[in-house]
Amino acid sequence: MQSLVTASGLTFEYANGHTIFKNLNFSITSKTSALVGPNGVGKTTLAKLLVGELEVTSGSIIKRSSVTFFPQRLTPEAFSVDEFLALDYEWSKLGEKLLEGIDRSNLCTTLSGGEWMRVRLAKTLNDDFLILDEPSNDLDREGRKVLIEFLNARSGGVLIISHDRELLAICEEILELSNQGLAKYGGDFSEYEHTKGHERDNLAQQLSTAKNQRQKAKAERHEQILRQEKRNQRGAEQAARGGIPKILLGARKRKAEATTGKVDTLSFERSNSAVTAAFEAYSEMKIDPVMYADLMGQELPAQKLIAETSGFNIRFKDWLYGEDLNFSWRGNIRLALKGLNGSGKSTLLKAIMGQKFETKGQLRVGDVSTLYVDQQCRILDDTKTVLENVADSSLLTESEIRNGLAKFLFAKDAVFQKVSSLSGGERLRAALAKGILSNKKPELLILDEPTNNLDLVNIQFLESLVKEFKAAVLAISHDEIFLQNSGITEEFKIHREKFPGIPDDPH
Repeated sequence: MQSLVTASGLTFEYANGHTIFKNLNFSITSKTSALVGPNGVGKTTLAKLLVGELEVTSGSIIKRSSVTFFPQRLTPEAFSVDEFLALDYEWSKLGEKLLEGIDRSNLCTTLSGGEWMRVRLAKTLNDDFLILDEPSNDLDREGRKVLIEFLNARSGGVLIISHDRELLAICEEILELSNQGLAKYGGDFSEYEHTKGHERDNLAQQLSTAKNQRQKAKAERHEQILRQEKRNQRGAEQAARGGIPKILLGARKRKAEATTGKVDTLSFERSNSAVTAAFEAYSEMKIDPVMYADLMGQELPAQKLIAETSGFNIRFKDWLYGEDLNFSWRGNIRLALKGLNGSGKSTLLKAIMGQKFETKGQLRVGDVSTLYVDQQCRILDDTKTVLENVADSSLLTESEIRNGLAKFLFAKDAVFQKVSSLSGGERLRAALAKGILSNKKPELLILDEPTNNLDLVNIQFLESLVKEFKAAVLAISHDEIFLQNSGITEEFKIHREKFPGIPDDPH
């Protein structure tokens, strides 16, 4: 299959001399490909180089087709949908599917996030090669289905930058960018995961073997030193009985000490060489850092109230929910709030957390210790450091807090970073750390689209963490794999009627 984009010796560094990646060599065909890697490794930078928005520091990029970069977010302008798409737009069944239910005379500025995404996708239908940067982050379940249909139906090449495993599942090859370079894996994402797991298992075994070898080498060194010291002692005793001159005794002593020192040095080198080699190989495996912490939570009695409603609704210019809400949530529930974008899921959580709205009906909220992490992580004070944020709500000593923060990858001087400078994934880790290290152990964990800013390894860790949480969980997520792996067993669906003038809740 002919390569549409080929990179040779590709290197990029910023004006301050910071190198993002060096000497990358790869090619991309008309297959549906994925670009994966930890946050901050340079995936978006690489995409901008391929499309020409940035210039390479050295190396070359050869393109045999036009390349369109589809950014994660684009601010709409006050054009109608038809004007944005242009008059000469060639309609197709796929285009009609993307725009189904959208009034093309409406201004793009009036569209919901999902509608705007679909309109933007429709504009790319005639493009040869498309690079999509986290395209599913703002989409609900219906929007994700449309996106996957779009990608499956495209005839041109596609490179998807994403941590969304549903999207990755449709890819035919995986490009992995890391601080070790770029590697290509043939086959789909499941084959990639299988290969990576096999490689990790092999390296873990090699490292374990190397550690055993080090212990054996240390034991051998100890035995050698003991044997040499015994020989030195026998030699000294024989010399004393034989009346050997002092000058000759001194020479023998120096030789014995040198021999013992040589044994010590050789044994030390041998005891560490195997472990050093195995550790270097393990590091080159590009194993990404993960969050690790014990988030067990405080279990609730089966009938302890979380929240309940009776005929409840929220008014903006009209009532938000198409049907008044009636539910009762008690005990250690593990519940996902479901609904299209704009259905009012986040608004309901805000009401539960105490935000005031014009309402009807009843909403009762239980007295539970709650860790609420929204998409912006508003639990954090951006003007303070990570350490200061945690200390504000914790009775632990500074040393205890720093030990706890290390479990969330804020080690050493990283605890002094201002929250305003953190990446999305770092903000989530800091917010979780603040809640977990606080005075009260959480009885309720509320997560609002927590996976949007996390890379794959941290998503998988978060799944394990939520699955082990022993108290109640309320989660908003369109990532079905995340919900399943997190042990979220129940769901509550919200329906919203579209009323003019009601501001769209992001969820």
